[in-house]
Amino acid sequence: MSIIREKIKYLGTDMNLKLTLGSGEDLLGYQQEIDNLTQVVSIDLINPAIDVEERKFKYKSGIGQTNINFYFSMDGGNTYGSNFKNAGFSSDEINNKSQLMLNSFFILDYYTTYDVNTQLKVFTTYITKLGTTPQYVIDSNNKNQFYYWYVPLDYINSQILLGRTITRGYVKFSFYNAKSGNITLFYNTLYSGFSTSLKMYFPTDLYLSDRSFILNPFPNIIAKQMVGNSEYTNKINNTFTNYNNLLQNYPNGSSFDYLTGKYFISSGGTTI
Repeated sequence: MSIIREKIKYLGTDMNLKLTLGSGEDLLGYQQEIDNLTQVVSIDLINPAIDVEERKFKYKSGIGQTNINFYFSMDGGNTYGSNFKNAGFSSDEINNKSQLMLNSFFILDYYTTYDVNTQLKVFTTYITKLGTTPQYVIDSNNKNQFYYWYVPLDYINSQILLGRTITRGYVKFSFYNAKSGNITLFYNTLYSGFSTSLKMYFPTDLYLSDRSFILNPFPNIIAKQMVGNSEYTNKINNTFTNYNNLLQNYPNGSSFDYLTGKYFISSGGTTI
């Protein structure tokens, strides 16, 4: 930032100094200076909005249902359960749909490949309606939030240009736990013996002709919480920031004193 130094002769009388909002000496009015400042700052702080055109894909019809079961590890050990108690929630929080449960959700990320060095994330979708167990069925009779996917049009067009009618991508599941404030990562039990990053993904086929998808391994998806890799888990958790959603503390008074800047309670013209 540049600094402008000027010497002003003091004549022993009251002086009015006009300071500009910027560092330049452009001959602008105050409103123009405000506009210039706010426009520049807003561009610096906020990424320009990108209008991404998408197409809706739905679960492949006529193939039967897909069952998705998420297994949480109690205390990070080898005791797994397809229930939210292992995720740290109490029975009351689960059955009464507490705010901690309502603010938790599953995340589905779709990538072009399982290779973390070259992959591109295409889209993300969520399950925010958790239910009492982490078990979900996808078919025409169970149109939950995983039934429809919204795929960017530019990705679809890029696959068509390659002459593809079916393209394979890779899905990664995770869970945001509002009670602990952490992300839980899941691995594909079909690849439990693998040492490569494929272990964390579920192969998925997108059918471009009828805009549908199949999630593999069909028809049973078993996703278990990954434990024993704290470095990788901590890296994921460090990518977001939790905040406390606090209620505002409103003033008790019903009248405002503009001289003191405080609210007060009055009754019959008398301040209480």
